[in-house]
Amino acid sequence: MPRWAHVAALFWVMATAACTWTRPAVNPPPAPDGVPVVVGAIGMLSPARSEEIVDDAVAQARYRQRAEHLVEAVQAASRTPLIAGNRTRLLIDGPATYRDMFGAVRAAKHYVHVETYIFDDGDTAHRFAALLAEKQRQGVAVRVIYDGIGSSEAEGIFTDLQAAGVETVAYRPLDPVRLWRNNRRDHRKLVIVDGRVAFTGGINISEAYARGSASRPGPDAGLESGWRDTHLEVRGPAVDALQAIFLRSWRRLGKTVPMTPDLKTKAPAAGDDLMQVVASDGGDLEFRIYDAYLTAISNATQRIWITQAYFAPDEKLRRALIDAVARGVDVRVIVPSFSDIPVVFQASRGLYAELLAGGVELYEFRDAMLHAKTAVVDGVWSTIGSCNLDPRSFAHNNELNVAVVGRDFGRSMETTFTTDLRRTQTIDAATWAERPMTAKMKEWLAGLVSYWL
Repeated sequence: MPRWAHVAALFWVMATAACTWTRPAVNPPPAPDGVPVVVGAIGMLSPARSEEIVDDAVAQARYRQRAEHLVEAVQAASRTPLIAGNRTRLLIDGPATYRDMFGAVRAAKHYVHVETYIFDDGDTAHRFAALLAEKQRQGVAVRVIYDGIGSSEAEGIFTDLQAAGVETVAYRPLDPVRLWRNNRRDHRKLVIVDGRVAFTGGINISEAYARGSASRPGPDAGLESGWRDTHLEVRGPAVDALQAIFLRSWRRLGKTVPMTPDLKTKAPAAGDDLMQVVASDGGDLEFRIYDAYLTAISNATQRIWITQAYFAPDEKLRRALIDAVARGVDVRVIVPSFSDIPVVFQASRGLYAELLAGGVELYEFRDAMLHAKTAVVDGVWSTIGSCNLDPRSFAHNNELNVAVVGRDFGRSMETTFTTDLRRTQTIDAATWAERPMTAKMKEWLAGLVSYWL
């Protein structure tokens, strides 16, 4: 599909979204009175052991009891268990992520599972495809799910992969007859190798990540290269939860997986990180990622530091952020200074005045295209994933976020945030109020379709 057709298809998808948008109807449940649900490598843990693990995870928190309350509230609201015994590693930008992810794939002995929104037609994607084809020829089972619109430019790559024996399946290719089907997209980014290591976060298989954001491409070259993003390497029982998400998608698309011994093998404990894997399937009316965000924000007592590529929170989330400021929480959000989707960018900027008036601090990332979707709350609850803070992601897309509970990982996230903060410009409330009327008009017009994006 030529690039102009790809762009037209995306706008077509956005135009049909109004017919199916469903807002979350209820508040997430209150903080639990009991203990959190924790599972380990051998299954669900006892209430006493679960409490002990959460207590250990937040032991270094300044306000330990409040931190426990936060973690337990998010776990209950998202209706997803905490998973003990993992080892995680933060990956910043494409080069670091591709180096480790490609290396893990090269070492694969049994299978490689890939689920991605964008598989483009650039050099990086061709190198990855060649690697997947080679592993298939070596006897490694390779399975690939790709979004039928997000990856429409890479049709030749998938033809080559299929010729090499790789199983591939498109999630909802553009359907000009049943327009409503085009609205739901698979926005996840996930690679699993042998059930022992997984990679997930915001990074697609794209030439936009061939260089790191430290190259500072700026708005001129930054739409094509050097994107700033965050990914995560995971080892331990949380890989099993990620595997289950992939296999559910695979089967829903009509594919089968022979349950070979390697697929039945469970990942052993690999470290001390306590994690949560929260997925949402577009249209299932289970807004688990939304509920996790809203509950974390509502229970924060110290800091809410968010980095968001497409920041268009609904009224309830905006109110939660402003309420957090009112109770003394340090609320900061890093947003892009330019974007690959101008309409989303303008719709997002139309919300800034309300947030700034409520005391939320906003910062524009200047050096590169910002694509990360992360947050760290009170230094103990951190989330990384594919989900943007906008209606489309919560209501229509297949999304995947992981959360890591603990002060050590939280410090890494806060260090990353403060490093990024040095590359931003503060949005001053008074100056923002005086921006040109033409800018306000663009934001207003974009806001008319903000629920569709």
